[in-house]
Amino acid sequence: MSIANEVLLQALASRRSIKPKHLCTPAPSLQELSKLVQTAMRVPDHNLSIPYRFVVVEEKDRDKLARLYEQAARNLGACEDKVAKARSKAFKGPMIAAFIVRLSPQEEAGGTEALLTAGAALGQFMQALAAAGFGGIVLSGSLLADASLQSAFCRDAAEKLVAWITIGTPKPDAPKPMPEDRQPVLSVWEAPQC
Repeated sequence: MSIANEVLLQALASRRSIKPKHLCTPAPSLQELSKLVQTAMRVPDHNLSIPYRFVVVEEKDRDKLARLYEQAARNLGACEDKVAKARSKAFKGPMIAAFIVRLSPQEEAGGTEALLTAGAALGQFMQALAAAGFGGIVLSGSLLADASLQSAFCRDAAEKLVAWITIGTPKPDAPKPMPEDRQPVLSVWEAPQC
């Protein structure tokens, strides 16, 4: 393996999720973000369908997102402390983007290929983000199931808001990546005896 490839593999192996409290400005510009999303689009994609999209929440709209979070928390029966905590999530991190997936049960394999493509694109986006000197974390949670939150971001019933991505520049005190010492999830198939 070439030295360049070895360096690339080391970079891929060192990517880590960085919590919003360890992110600061600058976040990528929309032009930079567009290049990172194009990198994400290079994943295997059956029929070139691009069954996902990224939606940036601009700073001026964070208060609107906070109100949606509040309502979603109330709809779940949360106490006022948890409602306030839900609201505060809209202001964490320099940039927030929604990750939306389009799943159509009519597609081959019931949309499984679309889901795999979307997951691969999200992973590749996070790798590209790190390679560009930025950091981030993918977050989900019970609020995502809220109908008002879903309808605020999804174009139709086939789309589903599945995650938030908080994006920024890692602070100097951000935790360093832990070495990957788990056993590889790799095995060799043992064919059944016929």
